[in-house]
Amino acid sequence: MNLARSIAYQGKSRLLHIRRRDCGIPHYNINLLSAAGYSRMEKKEEKMKRLMTCLLLSTLIALTAQVSANEVDLEEIVITPGRIEEKLKGTTSQITVFNSKDIQDSNLNNVKDLIKQASGLDIIQQGSFSGPVSIFLRGTNSGQTQIMIDNIRVYDPIATNAAFNLAHLPLDNIERIEIVRGAQSVLYGSDAIAGVVNIITKKGKGRPAHSFSSSTGSYASHKELLESSGKFKNIAYAFGVSRFSTKGISQFRGTSERDENENIAASLRLDYQINNQNTLGFISRFTDSRFEYDNSVGLKDDPDLQGEEEQTVLSSYIENEFSDIWKQRIQYSFMRNYRQDSNDKDPLYPDDYLRDWYIGEKQQVDWQNTLSLNEYDNLIFGFDWQREKGNYYYYTEYLGGSSETHFPKVISRTRGYYLHNMLNINDKFRFNSGLRIDDHSYAGVKRSYKLDASYLFDWGTKLKGGWATGFKAPTLYQLHAIANPWFGGGNPNLQPEESQTYEIGLEQSVSKQRLNLELVYFHTQLKNLIDAVYNPQTWYTAQYANISKARIYGCELNMKFKPFDNLEFISGYTWQDTEDKTDGDELLRRPKHKCFLSCKYAPNWRLDIGFKLIYVGRRSDSGNRLLKGYTRLDLNSTYKINANTEAFIRIENFLDEIYEEVKNYAQPGRSIFGGVKLYF
Repeated sequence: MNLARSIAYQGKSRLLHIRRRDCGIPHYNINLLSAAGYSRMEKKEEKMKRLMTCLLLSTLIALTAQVSANEVDLEEIVITPGRIEEKLKGTTSQITVFNSKDIQDSNLNNVKDLIKQASGLDIIQQGSFSGPVSIFLRGTNSGQTQIMIDNIRVYDPIATNAAFNLAHLPLDNIERIEIVRGAQSVLYGSDAIAGVVNIITKKGKGRPAHSFSSSTGSYASHKELLESSGKFKNIAYAFGVSRFSTKGISQFRGTSERDENENIAASLRLDYQINNQNTLGFISRFTDSRFEYDNSVGLKDDPDLQGEEEQTVLSSYIENEFSDIWKQRIQYSFMRNYRQDSNDKDPLYPDDYLRDWYIGEKQQVDWQNTLSLNEYDNLIFGFDWQREKGNYYYYTEYLGGSSETHFPKVISRTRGYYLHNMLNINDKFRFNSGLRIDDHSYAGVKRSYKLDASYLFDWGTKLKGGWATGFKAPTLYQLHAIANPWFGGGNPNLQPEESQTYEIGLEQSVSKQRLNLELVYFHTQLKNLIDAVYNPQTWYTAQYANISKARIYGCELNMKFKPFDNLEFISGYTWQDTEDKTDGDELLRRPKHKCFLSCKYAPNWRLDIGFKLIYVGRRSDSGNRLLKGYTRLDLNSTYKINANTEAFIRIENFLDEIYEEVKNYAQPGRSIFGGVKLYF
């Protein structure tokens, strides 16, 4: 009964997660920790927290004494906070940027592995390699963070909470990733309660350049990647294609059967400059992943359980500059998400048989206008139209019977209108205000608001803060699902989930911006959260309803320090407190404490070395279980053999830490990967 995988992407929060006992899954009341053992664990974690704090502070103090007088270039441009280009140092939002150099230096394969370092963001994977990934941004559910690729909202329309699964998205042909924390529904609509992760594809420029890389490593893992980008007269292109395969490890802890994974990905971007006023573009991305996994229902290692997931993204746009004060962009996009599962009968499980498939599609038209009213004021307004549809088929045989579900095609539509004003006076005082109105074909009209501001003092201190509301429209599954003994039935009368967030922050630059510190406090209230309501007379019958509330607050402390051009330290600490207002418990799999420290050092032009140290505190899991805290150290180095060739090595989990992100699902131990990159 592997329908559980169809809702795995919702992140297993206590709020939006169909509980194991509610799904007909055996509930194991396992007392994992005695009181004495729990006390010892708390003491151990307190020591680890003190150690990490001392490490961060000592690094800061020791390095501050070595600050160079040279100035750091912080003129980096970002797009996501206001949907127009602006300087990173001037934004009023809390934003983390991974640029092309960060991506290249990391030598990583997947987006999920790169962004897990960001403050306030937790990446939770159910097993390794191909296991479904959930994003908890500032303690909210993964379905409440909007994932975008080149302004295209990507998600799984037919999954329970429609969250996007990052497990199969490689870093190929990606120029930068911008993570904006805090409610962003005014500009981006549904699903942006917690923020936005915007993945921006490379745009060709200059003479055509090509690269090829090949790597291998632990668990018989192999990856080949070919990329090419450049510009011919008025046509710019960027292309990438890759293949990754691994024997993997068993996703279910304590078993030896390996769960293999193979992933093929391709992406292409074309930009044609018609003239000085008009640009036409085309964007496409395709991924196909085939993998084995283990059954979350019954907690067993099944050698025949296989899955496949395909995602196709196609988009075209035209940008027009009517005059110096008026610009517009019209973009049409199409996204299709397909996944299927199969399980044949075998001697170990002779009564276990499964066939299913899920198809979700989305079309979107976005028309954005930017008016430069004067040198201080920009007005962004536009229209957003989305149409999503989905259907699925599910058939299973098990001991004692069978179950079959035909889910017919269902459709919903959303029209959104947004207006956002950005006031900037001499790069000192900034004030942003916005309003959005969305009309959902089932959930009706929803309004979103946003106000934020910042002021930069002459001595380098910036004070900023804001208030915003957000929402998430009910998903196709929650609206239309056919009731069965394991999962809730649809409810066409559902209302959007809603949030209200305020935050206040302080930034300080020291030594001509060689050292940058940031402290932010945030507070979020959530209501109308969707969960399944069960009939006490017939415990297996349920229907989705707006029944839950939650409260989240916390703080983020970030430091970026670059004493020399060839040495950089980045560190961060996140503390958050979450509460399910329904029962007073913590939200599942949200650590109260998380901190990280990363370092990049280039002693000469040939060699780059670095490390990343992450500590994640204890957190609760389903079934009243507790996941212990863990510390993970990753090492990375690149050596340039010559101008066209470089070799790299990456050691993950160097300390060979044994830990779980989801109870009973294993994570790899110490792993080594290495390879060669060729540029031509």
